[in-house]
Amino acid sequence: MIIEKLAKLDEYKRISVAVLTVLTTACVYYLAITRYSLAELQAARAEYASLQAEYADAENQQLTFLNLQKQFENGKKQLEEQQQWSFSSEQAVEFFENINALALAYNLKPISRIISEPKKLVTDEKTEPEKQFLETRSAKIIVAGNYFDIVDFVKELTNRRQKVCIKNLHIALPAGEKFNPKASFGVTLLIDSSERKEK
Repeated sequence: MIIEKLAKLDEYKRISVAVLTVLTTACVYYLAITRYSLAELQAARAEYASLQAEYADAENQQLTFLNLQKQFENGKKQLEEQQQWSFSSEQAVEFFENINALALAYNLKPISRIISEPKKLVTDEKTEPEKQFLETRSAKIIVAGNYFDIVDFVKELTNRRQKVCIKNLHIALPAGEKFNPKASFGVTLLIDSSERKEK
């Protein structure tokens, strides 16, 4: 039917129709290709935006990790510094066990050594009891001997990196004694009862 209609047209009109047909077909193909290209472009842009977001998220996570790592290292260093000021449970036992031997090394006569039970050190009322790991332990010491030996003995007890608190130091000559005073004092240690590795 289309061919019959084209046959009735003169040559000029047939050429015009043929050209229009070719142009129309070209436009249709062009639009199809353009739409496909636009769809591909939009998909590529969406994928790029997704990758960009993932990359930014990864960078943020890396920065967060580095910050956490730095905080962890600072916290560990601070903990180790604080632990140097306190005794471990084993060190405290050893300290108290060696007091009499140390007194004898300073030519002192140990008279008594009364060691108290450990007491929890409450630093914060909101802290749960099971999470508290700092405690104090005390002993009352009585020795007799030369005054300067007593002073040196007390210095030896406190001459260490851990804190040793000496309380209520009292030195006096017993009745009828002229040269060897008697000294009584309390010793208190700060103990870290948490598990930790000693160097």
